[in-house]
Amino acid sequence: MNPLLLNKLIIGYDELEPVILGLMAMDKSFLLIGRHGTGKTKVAKWLSRGYGDGSFVFYDATKDDLISIAGIPDPESLKTGKLRFAGHERSIWNKSVIVVDEITRAAKENQNLWLEILEERTCFGLPLKYRSIIATANPESYAAAFQLDEALLDRFYAVVPVPEMQVGIASADVKSMVELSLRDGSVVSHKEIIKVFDEIRKAHASLISEGASEKIGFYLAEIVPPVLKMFQEQNGLYMSPRTYCHILPESILSISAYFRAAGHPEPLQEGALYALRYSVATKLQTNALALEQYHNAAVVLLKNGTISDTERIKIDLNSENDPAKQIAYLEQNWTSIIAVLSDDELEKALRGIFKYITDANDYVNLLRLQSILVACGYQGDTLRQLKGKLNTSLFNSRRKLLPVLKKAIQNFTEGNGISNAQYEKLVLADKLISDNNFISGLSEELTELKSAILTIADKYEKPGIDEFLREIGQVELHSM
Repeated sequence: MNPLLLNKLIIGYDELEPVILGLMAMDKSFLLIGRHGTGKTKVAKWLSRGYGDGSFVFYDATKDDLISIAGIPDPESLKTGKLRFAGHERSIWNKSVIVVDEITRAAKENQNLWLEILEERTCFGLPLKYRSIIATANPESYAAAFQLDEALLDRFYAVVPVPEMQVGIASADVKSMVELSLRDGSVVSHKEIIKVFDEIRKAHASLISEGASEKIGFYLAEIVPPVLKMFQEQNGLYMSPRTYCHILPESILSISAYFRAAGHPEPLQEGALYALRYSVATKLQTNALALEQYHNAAVVLLKNGTISDTERIKIDLNSENDPAKQIAYLEQNWTSIIAVLSDDELEKALRGIFKYITDANDYVNLLRLQSILVACGYQGDTLRQLKGKLNTSLFNSRRKLLPVLKKAIQNFTEGNGISNAQYEKLVLADKLISDNNFISGLSEELTELKSAILTIADKYEKPGIDEFLREIGQVELHSM
């Protein structure tokens, strides 16, 4: 694959070319993150020539106000009850490419203005003609990126960190940088930029005609649920439905169109990987490598719309957020699972389920998971860890609750707030919990009782008999 354009304008942007050119050609807006002097504004200005002369405008989000952006409200229009603006050479109304510098430092009222401009393509309800908005910010601002209104950040199709060109720079690189800087973009004509944009648009149309949209739909349907689950485990990281239903598929198509135009043999696969990196990972400040594992499992869907049994099981095991459904899937599909997954793959999947249930303090499903793994004959590391955790917790819970039980039984007299039926249940519970087989037993009855006492010990610092009766009220107990 050959670079299409940016290597003729600036050094170091090769990795970013698919995102920047793909999104610009398809009229998408994005955010560039980088230190001063790294070429963010220059790149935007040069590429804006692909939309025609005089189409570029630069705004400083910390200084430019409504008058700078829109002009002055026209008094004559206001007399007729209509809002119109008297524009000027910098006003936004007839521009194709808009650069908003330092957007993360914008005041709240300015952020609200840019939110309307990005979302509705209007300014005070009046339509705009722009093709793309390129916002910029320095890394210092991005460290506090959520000071930028989350809804505003969510409207950008990608967040693109640009290279600082500080490490590993060779003499030849510096020489090329100096030469390109002195030419100031003149080495590339506006006709060449227009041609590249047209090639990307044609590639975009051809991908759609070949069913790319449907393949992307299948692909995202597979990876989004497990990714959302992973984000919830990472301190509740939020990916909006707008992102995964609109921005992400549009970004995949746009970036894939670049790769098709550049002659890449697998444009959809490569476009999806780039979109996950720049439309999700950098925007949400999460690890791109964690997303790539889900991409690798489902990438075949972008090629032929089908997925192997092995990859299907991997995805299914990781895509369900409900522990009970995860465990039910294990129980119902165990034979298929062990037939297609290697030992390492099985261990990895089970460790993920075990960790997810443990983090949720879900004792019911920890006990169910143990019962199912034992019943299936599994003897791996995850079961050993699971047994160790449960045995320790059950031992401590039993030591904490048995004195409460025995005291209530010894002090029972009719009419002291405990009925005869409750007393009989306490006696039976005491017998079951005191039995040597209590911790190792796997019957359904014992599983329910274990879950109850684990919950009581975890929920109450100093549980009394009332708390005990409340938690085991629904547990059916029978003598062993």
